[in-house]
Amino acid sequence: GLWHFPSRRLEGEVVRDSVLAAAGLLDPAMGGPDIDQSQGETVHRRSIYFRHAHEKQMEFLRLFDAPNVAECYRRAESIIPQQSLAQANSALTREAARVSAARLSRQLDPEGSDADFGDAAFELLLARRPTDDERATCEAFLSRQAAMLAGGSKLTPFAEGPQVRVPPSTDARQRARESLLHVLFNHHEFVTLR
Repeated sequence: GLWHFPSRRLEGEVVRDSVLAAAGLLDPAMGGPDIDQSQGETVHRRSIYFRHAHEKQMEFLRLFDAPNVAECYRRAESIIPQQSLAQANSALTREAARVSAARLSRQLDPEGSDADFGDAAFELLLARRPTDDERATCEAFLSRQAAMLAGGSKLTPFAEGPQVRVPPSTDARQRARESLLHVLFNHHEFVTLR
């Protein structure tokens, strides 16, 4: 039966495409020329269209076990810290978090509660409702983040890393929601097939 199905981490291409799809950014166009691997953080086309050769590998996909060109495109499966770091530091993930948070906020009552937002975020990214503990943790996170971001003069700007095309919200509450989505994109359930 299906209860024996072993959980496994999704392939890098699926992880990247799922991030874009959840944000409504995935370009569904089929066919066309291949895409240079250096555009992995900026192009919204499906991952299958990226060049993939020994010297031409997109770093994000390589970290998430892209097929090995030296071994007849066989995939090895690994779970390494660099995968979480790639997801957390990806300009594509930050852009998707900002776009998704804006979309969810528009769909909910503008003055909707943080609990409602947390429920919607879990449903969008993890395809389930949060547990009571998770809901409480999300509410506390959103409250703490909004308070911290409202006192922006105390924050140190982070200028390193790839630039994100969608700027963060100037509203502290919305920026906290973007942060929550960014955290959920890196949740183990988002990258695991069960």
